[in-house]
Order: sequence, then C-alpha cells, then structure tokens
Amino acid sequence: MSRIGIILSSVRDGRRGQGFAEWIHGLAGARPDLQPELIDLKAWPLPDYTVPSNAVAAEKRFAAGSIEFRWAEKIRSLDGFIFVTPEYNRGYPGQLKNAIDLLFTAWNYKPAAFVSYGGSASGAIATQQLMQVTSELRMVPVRDQVNIRLVGLETTPEGFPAGEFYARRGKLLLDELTWWARVLDAARPTR
Repeated sequence: MSRIGIILSSVRDGRRGQGFAEWIHGLAGARPDLQPELIDLKAWPLPDYTVPSNAVAAEKRFAAGSIEFRWAEKIRSLDGFIFVTPEYNRGYPGQLKNAIDLLFTAWNYKPAAFVSYGGSASGAIATQQLMQVTSELRMVPVRDQVNIRLVGLETTPEGFPAGEFYARRGKLLLDELTWWARVLDAARPTR
C-alpha cells in the first residue's frame, strides 16, 4: 500500500482548496492500494527559506524536534504526493514554494500529481511550473492532472467538484500516481 501525502497549499481564509483536497483524499481513501494523508500547510507554519548553503546540507542540520525536522520526517515517510494548489497571478502560492524548497533529498524519486484550480486556465499554468520544480527535485510528475475551472463550477454541499468529468480525471490521476508510487518505491533503495 502506497502512502500518499495530499498537500493543501493555500493558507488563505475562505480557501476553495479545502474542499478539493478533501475530495481527492476521499477518492484516494476508497482505493485498497493507497493510504492517503491530508497535509494542510496552514498547520505547518514553516520558516522562510533562508538556508545559508543549500537544502541538502540544511536537511542534515535541522535540530531534532524543530518544525523543519518534523517536516523533513513527514515528507520522507511518504511514497508520493498530490499537490492541491490554486493559481495566483499565473503561479502557485509562495507557502508551497517555501515548503518545497526547504527540502531536497526527502522529495527525491517520488511521484508528484496535481489538482489545481483557478480562473480561465483552471490552475494549469501553476501546475506547469510545479512540474518543472518537482522534476528538479528528482521527482516524477505524472501526466494526468485535475484542473478545476472555478468559473461556473458546480460543487456538492461539501465543496467537492460535481460531475462525471472531474470523477474521471481524479481516477486517471490516482491510477497514474499509484503505478509510479509502486515503481519508484521498488527502485528507490537502489539509489
């Protein structure tokens, strides 16, 4: 069973991403091959990225018990990730960039999938940027995404995206993520 972290990246009050993160968490939790965990960046007040040298060296120097140390341990414990992100001004939130940049090796050789949301681009531009960043971290960004267009979006009372289209996209994302999580979990010990 693959342990998947679903990272809710918006920390704004009244954020739409809470419902989308809970929705993909529910889809993942219904699968017998996944063990999802919702990780809300609002609950992880990470310090600004002010590492004097680089993330690899910094990871080795985090004080035991510090929030940075706990963040590194959390990320190391997971087999793959789904980043749930809004698109702000054609990019993703600074809190997510900071959370990613604090670490390097903890992210290596794990799959990354994306659920994005926004206006006319449905968060796809933010996702394209995240695919570049995760590739640099030696992660494997999966092709299938869920890009939610907020304009005219119908949701359930829980704030989940309604309709067969999003359900199909969510299933494709999870199928691809699950396959890569198994492949990379088997290969990671050889690196």
